[in-house]
Amino acid sequence: MNIKYLTSKKNKIIAMCVVVIIACGTGVVFAIRDTSPGLRLKKDKFTIEYGKHFNPTFNELVNTKDLNVEDIHYLQHNVKIKSNVKNEVETVINQDGTTSEKDKGYAKVGDYKITLTYKNKDITVAVKVKDTVAPELTIPENVEIVQGTDLATFDFKSLITATDLAQLNDVQIDHSTVDVNNPAEYTAKASIEDINKNKTEKEFKITVVATDSNVEITTQIVTDPATGQRKSVVTTKPKINTTTSSSSSTNNGNSSNNSSNSGSSKPSTGGSTSSSTGGSSGGSTSGNTGGSTGGGNSGNTGGSTGGNTGGGSERPKPTTTHWIKCKLCGLLIESNVSLDDAFDKLKSKKCEVDGYIYEGITAHSSYSYGSRQN
Repeated sequence: MNIKYLTSKKNKIIAMCVVVIIACGTGVVFAIRDTSPGLRLKKDKFTIEYGKHFNPTFNELVNTKDLNVEDIHYLQHNVKIKSNVKNEVETVINQDGTTSEKDKGYAKVGDYKITLTYKNKDITVAVKVKDTVAPELTIPENVEIVQGTDLATFDFKSLITATDLAQLNDVQIDHSTVDVNNPAEYTAKASIEDINKNKTEKEFKITVVATDSNVEITTQIVTDPATGQRKSVVTTKPKINTTTSSSSSTNNGNSSNNSSNSGSSKPSTGGSTSSSTGGSSGGSTSGNTGGSTGGGNSGNTGGSTGGNTGGGSERPKPTTTHWIKCKLCGLLIESNVSLDDAFDKLKSKKCEVDGYIYEGITAHSSYSYGSRQN
């Protein structure tokens, strides 16, 4: 019998009342019953979800219903609890480059036990930590790709966010129903599993966008400003139109030369007329002077000057103006450099319609364009 338990007046009286006097032969035998409280458990098995804190204390393990304060106090001081439930730790890298272990605050998946020792007897409570929560998987509802894209190398992982307490395996993409050579809308499936075999699957759309010989078309990964979710979109911009023009200065030069040649015959005529009128000596001098000097110089000057002048005064080359106009806000941009330059200038401008501002990929998303010669 535990003597300490008889220290209170109430318990002494109870102990005395249970003394049994048994007459046996010639003597008397006294028997005293141990009246210390018995140990009862709330449950003999606990199932804990992975990630939940569990602290195997006296109050969580021992059933104290219908016990008075003294009995409860007695059990608290005489029941020994030992547990092998230990919290999981993770290795973290410190700022100085060293590593240390950090307590996660919950036990890893597995089987544990708690031992309660009372009156030299052991009672075991089983504890099972299990993971039943599937990973969270976030993926865009629609993924746009250009016709002919190789899905085996397409970066789906950059579009997907997966979270879980447990370690995750790689994301798996099932795109077996998608025909990348046939523009249309298809259904694909993404799945992910953690190391505890919990799996999440989600369906999403893959839209194959047809190529166009008149525009440059590419697939881009962008972030939706409204949700912060990354997604794949197909963007287009007009191709550069190259226009060549040529002019011939040779014909203009020949035309001028011909004109000069026609004019150079006039001095010859003038010289001949002056020779017959002025007499022998005068005609010879005047004729030679007029024919040689006037006609020769005039002819040479006319031919040379006319030819050179005609060849140098060619018409300026025509210039090409490229333009692009947003169908949403009506903004018109022109460029003498290239159609790409006009497109880039348009994208740098605000796209506003009746006070509403289109942003991101929606800005100037519909437009017409062309080129003209001036």
